Amino acid sequence: MNSKERSLAILAATWEELEPLARSLEAELLAEPWRRVWLGEWEDQRILLVEMGVGKVNAAVATALVIEKWSPSQLLLTGVAGAMPSSGLKPLDLALATEEIYGDEGCMTEEGWLTPLDMGTPYLIKKGNTIYHRFPLIVPQNLGLPKGPFITLSAITGMQERAAELERLYPEALCENMEGAAIAHVAAFYGTPLIEVRAISNMAGKRERDKWEVERASHILAVFIIDNMLPQLLT
Repeated sequence: MNSKERSLAILAATWEELEPLARSLEAELLAEPWRRVWLGEWEDQRILLVEMGVGKVNAAVATALVIEKWSPSQLLLTGVAGAMPSSGLKPLDLALATEEIYGDEGCMTEEGWLTPLDMGTPYLIKKGNTIYHRFPLIVPQNLGLPKGPFITLSAITGMQERAAELERLYPEALCENMEGAAIAHVAAFYGTPLIEVRAISNMAGKRERDKWEVERASHILAVFIIDNMLPQLLT
């Protein structure tokens, strides 16, 4: 898969999120350069499936390794997320990211929160383009999904007060996750287009892990990707 011609790598943090896709694409284990990578097939086209591991560091390392070793022409990030209370989303809904935001990178001061932009600290300078904490993504058209910014956090929300604080800081954000901005950061460095679609497994706020719909959300997302996104991305 070293050809740049319409090749795709699909990334997810955990096997639970990736398994419905791997099963549908009849993927077989290919390598274990960081976590695990499978090779699947759709309409005679090969697709990499990458289990990254949870969190920014796992995601960044896995993304860099995949780009360096297999040179996909595009990346599709998928998995579950927690919807922000005011987003209008509910569990089992799907959403597309227009950008990924490093939500907890910056400085807490007595006067309030400072983002990397407030601090004048760029996270990436590439070909004259300076990026601080917000990374734009590719947004496929005509998919009929809600679109908006996603927030990436090292510590996901477990209290209503924290969810409200994040909404004050990023009122337009749809949902939170733990990997997206790191992947967008690496993809921007390499110049590899990144698309992100997620399914809502829970609402951001009070932590009620027993109510999260990870399995059902992952299945719904896999069906949508295969039926609606792969034809657009690979044909």
